[in-house]
Amino acid sequence: MMSRLLAAMLCASLVACAEPPDAGAGRPEVSVDGEKLIGEYLAGADVAVFRGIPFAEPPVGELRWRAPQPLHTKVAMRDVAEFAPACMQSMRILEWYRNMAEIFGSTRDEFEDLAISEDCLYLNVWTTNQDENAKLPVMVYVHGGSNNSGWAYEPDYHGHVLAERGVVVVSIAYRLGLFGFLSHPDIENDEAQANFGLWDQVAALQWIQQNIHLFGGDPDQITLFGESAGSQDILALMASPKAKGMFQRAILQSNAGFGLPPRTRTLDGERQRGEETTKLFGFDGDGAWQKLKSIAADELLARYEEHFPRYYHAPAIDGQLLQSPIWDTITAGQLADIPFIIGSNGDERYGGAPEDATEETVRKTIKETVYLDSPRSFSAVQSETDYREMIDRISTADGMLCPSQYTAALYDDAWVYYFARVREGDGGAAVRAYHGAELPYTFGTHPGWMTTTDVDRKLTDQILSYWTQFAASGNPNSPGLPEWPAFTGPDGAIMEFADEARAGAPQEPVLCRIFRESVTALN
Repeated sequence: MMSRLLAAMLCASLVACAEPPDAGAGRPEVSVDGEKLIGEYLAGADVAVFRGIPFAEPPVGELRWRAPQPLHTKVAMRDVAEFAPACMQSMRILEWYRNMAEIFGSTRDEFEDLAISEDCLYLNVWTTNQDENAKLPVMVYVHGGSNNSGWAYEPDYHGHVLAERGVVVVSIAYRLGLFGFLSHPDIENDEAQANFGLWDQVAALQWIQQNIHLFGGDPDQITLFGESAGSQDILALMASPKAKGMFQRAILQSNAGFGLPPRTRTLDGERQRGEETTKLFGFDGDGAWQKLKSIAADELLARYEEHFPRYYHAPAIDGQLLQSPIWDTITAGQLADIPFIIGSNGDERYGGAPEDATEETVRKTIKETVYLDSPRSFSAVQSETDYREMIDRISTADGMLCPSQYTAALYDDAWVYYFARVREGDGGAAVRAYHGAELPYTFGTHPGWMTTTDVDRKLTDQILSYWTQFAASGNPNSPGLPEWPAFTGPDGAIMEFADEARAGAPQEPVLCRIFRESVTALN
């Protein structure tokens, strides 16, 4: 795989690779805007995949920290059988995958090194039907990774299993970290001021709107789905007039709290961080921002991450894509009027809780929450004998679970889920229903090194059915599935995905009552 990625990176650096005359023999072809894209049929599956399709000019040189530009550098024939390099990032997510493999008894060699490049604005398409009149629902995935790591074709995100369910699957890349979420006072007023990673997502959606019918997809039936920061970005697009009409449904996995005030970013703040970044390289005053564009991407990334090791890159209120904080838009009932699924996992924060946690640690966690800073919050979890469990429940409720329920209750056609399946064996017991645990189920991509039983396979089939039915109709329910009621508030019902799928009462009723009271008081 590594040699393929290196070849793809070299190919991308040369803009495109010309193919010999017989290169497309026996391979799927699609003509898109003057180019013939040559993909690949997957062995043992009725799926054509087109990897590494460029949707904008490479954002390098003078195009660094600018809105994505339309693709002009084209060739008559483009080989898109290989994934393009991932966007510039640290190896944090790659190391996470390697750690997980070890936890489940495998080796770190399961995952080869990751090729990265500043030239990374590519998307991938999986389809079973290239008839332009097929009008299949389209599911567009926005990956997570705190907006500073992750890539569109992580092992969990391959779309072939979903595509076999009768949808066209697209995964998109976008600029990360300082390349995607930074600003500076020297940026011209008529330019995009910040949120370059979000502008990339808008550009990818524009490409999909214009071209997905060539892959059998229906541009009027587009569902955005994403997890963690990817889901946060979808919320930003739901709040942005720039993305209005570009998608009709959304699935928000482990998210809503990422729109809460502590992670609200401002244009002034992004500009200040940009000035700090120029000074890291000795640039100051007139021309500093322009000089920063001449620094090699790897050197820029290394110095920046050394100086801002824990900065969380979130969408900023830039006056262009976003006019107000996302949470304000949510609570004002002004998100895009589209159906959505939203939910969280059972042990989102357990892995991040300190192993030597004490009661004092728990009380400190409560004090640092946004909406659960109340003695009643400690009372709600004090029956737990594991302090890490107490921290997990508090942090998850404050940042994800309760905001998800609160958001869903404000809108019509919203469904809430709670993913609590813990895989069997020591590996499953160690990681529990971790942040991202649902992803192999929503894509049907369980790795061979991870414990997967008939229980997991049945649950996967149900979740795939809910997700694809929602993409097709705007409602996850269909014959043969347990009924999933739309969420109506604290006395309504959610769908729990554990050892089986079943509807039931929402989790953490006490903590979420405190959350709602605090939101009302503060707003």
